[in-house]
Amino acid sequence: MKIGIIGPAQSGKTTMFKVLLQSADITGDIGMFKFMDSRIEKLSNIYSSKKKVYPETAFLDIGSGEGFTGKGYSKLDTIDLFICVINSFFSQAPKKDLESYITDIILADLEAIQSRLARIEKDRMKIKTDTEAETKLLKKCQETLENSKLLRNIGLTKDELKLFSGFSFISLRPIVVAMNLEEARPDSQVKAIEEYCSSMGMRHIVFFGKQELELLELSPEERDQFSREMGSGYNFRENMSKLICNELKLITFFTGGDKDTTGWHLESGLSAIEAAGKIHSDIKRGFIRAEVVNYEDFIRCEGNMQKVREAGLLKVEGKEYVIKDGDILNIRFNI
Repeated sequence: MKIGIIGPAQSGKTTMFKVLLQSADITGDIGMFKFMDSRIEKLSNIYSSKKKVYPETAFLDIGSGEGFTGKGYSKLDTIDLFICVINSFFSQAPKKDLESYITDIILADLEAIQSRLARIEKDRMKIKTDTEAETKLLKKCQETLENSKLLRNIGLTKDELKLFSGFSFISLRPIVVAMNLEEARPDSQVKAIEEYCSSMGMRHIVFFGKQELELLELSPEERDQFSREMGSGYNFRENMSKLICNELKLITFFTGGDKDTTGWHLESGLSAIEAAGKIHSDIKRGFIRAEVVNYEDFIRCEGNMQKVREAGLLKVEGKEYVIKDGDILNIRFNI
């Protein structure tokens, strides 16, 4: 999985990149982001784990000069989700900046579709190929883009998406808008951006870039204290982690013990056997059963497995069991 940070020039992309990777001195344009999850902290304390392991993904800082044409466009094919940073205190018209940037994305996708349609028509004159389904779908998408809408919001089926497997359509991927604000933010500008995001089917998140960058100079304990002072519920890295998981339909399950407590990402709807494979291929191969208790039930029982059993909250499941967000697994296997 790979996340791309995009946005207009001087919007704060590099600042966000440094904050998410927790390094003010980071060099280069790619790094690994740890998905923050307070449940891992709590489970680690209960298990007295020596190590805490968070799910990770690659983050790419995409320079605004690369654009959405030619090689710059095609290299975005590997990105699963885009975070579009908009500066809402430096710019005089942040909503206009965002609209213009999203329009550039739409026009880039539209140009790619028109080029493909022209190529299909040209090839049809040379050889007979069955491109009726693809042509119909491309024209449907062309109409969507011409109406200034994003492709992700037209509900394409899995079969339709397969036809697009070789294309780099940006608006087919989730786009999360990060509003880079000062503490004393102009609420009218923020509201305008929120309304535009809602109309386009894009999620948004608040980001105090300047303050977050300053926090990197403090100890982790001091950072937590200042983050709490930024406002109720404000924890940028954890909020961003949750938002990405929501947009990519990922759930988190856990394994724990005195050695380590680990959070694992899994696509929503997958089974225990697939979760076993995420942990180790040998565990999947020798899967016998999974002992499962959900995080919320575990905490209500004060992290005491005896109480969990007495309450009938520990389940023994087979390989077809569908994993739920927050499940704590102990997989029995034999190889």
